[in-house]
Amino acid sequence: MAKFKKANNFIFILLRAFFRPFLFFKYGLRFDRTVSRYVKRPCIIVSNHTTVHDQFIVGIGFKFAINFVASDSLFRSKINRLLLHLFAKPIPIAKGSSDPSAIKNIMTVIKDGGAVGIFPEGNRSFFGETGYFKPTIGKLAKKLKVPLVIVNIRGGFNTDPRWRRKTSKGRMTAAVTKIISPSDMEGMTENEINDAISRGISFNEFEYNAKKRISFKGNRKAEYLETALFACPECGSFTDLRSDGNEFYCNGCGARVRFDDCGRFEKVQNADKLPETVLEWSRIQLEQIKAKDYSEYSDKPVFSDDGVKINICERAKKQRLLGVGSVALYNDRITAGEYTFPLSEITDLAIHGIRKLQIYMQDGKMYMIEAKERTNVLKYMACGYHLLHDIKQTEDDYFGY
Repeated sequence: MAKFKKANNFIFILLRAFFRPFLFFKYGLRFDRTVSRYVKRPCIIVSNHTTVHDQFIVGIGFKFAINFVASDSLFRSKINRLLLHLFAKPIPIAKGSSDPSAIKNIMTVIKDGGAVGIFPEGNRSFFGETGYFKPTIGKLAKKLKVPLVIVNIRGGFNTDPRWRRKTSKGRMTAAVTKIISPSDMEGMTENEINDAISRGISFNEFEYNAKKRISFKGNRKAEYLETALFACPECGSFTDLRSDGNEFYCNGCGARVRFDDCGRFEKVQNADKLPETVLEWSRIQLEQIKAKDYSEYSDKPVFSDDGVKINICERAKKQRLLGVGSVALYNDRITAGEYTFPLSEITDLAIHGIRKLQIYMQDGKMYMIEAKERTNVLKYMACGYHLLHDIKQTEDDYFGY
């Protein structure tokens, strides 16, 4: 691939002319440009990450083109790679893993006078709250000595949750919440810059909409939620959650809830222990993961799923199919078909989209486990991290999101 340069403003103007009305009609999006209209390149722009179109949502708020940092999975098709480089010049990064080449390319774009867009979480929100991000941006911003522009997107989770296929028309807003100048950063530590980023992009969809009461219409608001939530708070099952239309239920104990128009749960049946939001449910789910006794799962799996594809992937290149089989998690390993991945040799786990589990190994190889529709692979990442923390005796505070 050719050397990275700043993105082309003319092409950006054409794209913005299309995406501004598209995002308004699809999401009800308005970008408040009160502050952003005065921002100039070079700069680093950071934002929370809630929808599949966030790069365009951020992009329409500025008068110049932006080189966004994007998952290297987008570059695995040769045609995609050529088109992306021609029109948008995004910077590929290995998802869920440290990537020195991405840092080098960011620095190259900045030196060329460009703007780099980064979603620090590296992941779209699974549950409606800004997730964890690795504290490296503060060091980078301080080194590059360009303005750090912080954007906050609101209303995206209920409009287009990561696990759902169908969007719900509601109301979204975006705006620059803070600009940190190079002179400001001189008097700040890297941790202080990271803290400022965290505060600037932090957002909780459910706290926000409890006040705004924005209505998100639709009759399939719960569909595919079982690809994100897998543990039933009522009976403790890790395998029985299902969705149908606006309802989410447990096949094992019959517990059932229904989405209302504001994105919260209404209790329908046997739901005394069921929470009111997806976010609260996800927190209960993590506590269930932590509380489970895994000592008996050396020979039998904690859970397993059939019919997955096992691929090996090279950075920003085409993936290669290795085989088809079952994926399973044990207390010391993940298996997929004939392949075994000891947890002690795994460096990172990540989810691409919602049904693709990426496994990064110590030897530098990355494998992608692609599951069937409605299969939950997040449980392998979250539970895998918990077991990995136990094996390596590290703090149990990160679960891949």
